[in-house]
Amino acid sequence: MKKASKRAPWPVIILITAFLCPTELSLYIAGLRFPPHRVALFILFPIAIVRLFSQRGLKLTGFDIFFVLFNVWITALYMHHQGAQEGLVYGGSQALESLGGYLVARVWVRTQADLRATMRALGWAIFVAAMFALPEFLLGKIYTHEILHQWTGYYHPIGYEQRLGFTRAYSVFDHPIHYGTFCATMAAMYWYAENTLKNRIKKAALLISATIMGLSSAPLLCLGLQGGMLVWDRMTKRLRNRAVITFTIIAGLYIGASLVSTRGPIAVMATSMTLDPWTGFYRLQIWENGIANVWQYPLIGIGLADWQRPAWMVSSTIDAFWLVIMLRTGVPSLLLLIIGFTLLIRRVNKHGLKNKDPKVRNLARGWMMSFIALSMISTTVHLWNVPFTFFFFFVGCAGWIADPLKVRAKASKPVTARLEPE
Repeated sequence: MKKASKRAPWPVIILITAFLCPTELSLYIAGLRFPPHRVALFILFPIAIVRLFSQRGLKLTGFDIFFVLFNVWITALYMHHQGAQEGLVYGGSQALESLGGYLVARVWVRTQADLRATMRALGWAIFVAAMFALPEFLLGKIYTHEILHQWTGYYHPIGYEQRLGFTRAYSVFDHPIHYGTFCATMAAMYWYAENTLKNRIKKAALLISATIMGLSSAPLLCLGLQGGMLVWDRMTKRLRNRAVITFTIIAGLYIGASLVSTRGPIAVMATSMTLDPWTGFYRLQIWENGIANVWQYPLIGIGLADWQRPAWMVSSTIDAFWLVIMLRTGVPSLLLLIIGFTLLIRRVNKHGLKNKDPKVRNLARGWMMSFIALSMISTTVHLWNVPFTFFFFFVGCAGWIADPLKVRAKASKPVTARLEPE
């Protein structure tokens, strides 16, 4: 049996370390900018490809294929929209970040011990990020980006925004939302990975404290969703058909809200479940106008062209990950992702939630809750640069559950008794 890992695999450590490197530390090669995490992936990606096809006990599955098809599709469409060279550069960069992040986790996180070691490394990364965020949160200056701007000459756009009397911290990330999302995503996994209530509370305190310093509604909502699912899981543990009951209750609440509200449930949530109601309203407008653009070009999207919207919506930013995918590269690209996620979730359910080992079941349950929460907040957050890679890295961390490493005992030849002459 494979010996339990005491530390995360070295490629995983390299990538997590790159997540913490600010964008000012980018390299410039042939006129192209390579952020630190992209440099790491540029090195690790070919090694991961070789390992995918050569590692014993690892096989290419349906969800792997659909994630590859997604990246092939978006690269081809960017080449169609932007021209062969520019499209290949942009689409290839997107594919490197998404497929590369996914494969690093997929081929190097292959056992329960690997995942736990990876989570420990991510826990330390969150702690480090929080230490950079703390002085920004309390003292009102974006220290990391300001200092690196002076050292490197590269200027990353930052804004000073006060909420609840504190400053939204960037830490080492490109935006406070990115920082908060990085800290909040795996809360349910950390909860289920610990065996004692004391350790669970310690991890929860770290994640909540770190996330709060970004003062972003979506990451805080991500924590709240995971907390709600943890409570619901505890309350319904002995309830039969609880999945059906849960979806029935959710559907009932949605229909009820639709009947009593003139704005609709989604509009109510968008404008009320945010620290800034205007932000929620604006994101709702992004969805309404963005979907109109999607239906104009449903198959191939609009590439990097500007999208149509009212004149008062000055910014071209689209704060919705799933909407950006459809808008830029068409509805088929999102369908490819959804099929890949569905196949992965089915196998996590089969090999994880129904596993005989309670520790594996807990990790699978935690991953599922974290994935649901991250997917939901991605309707109001655009994941780019580090969060984009981190999202697919997180997805790849479930690969060992969906495609478990089969440990085969060495076949021993049957011993046949022979009578030897005396």
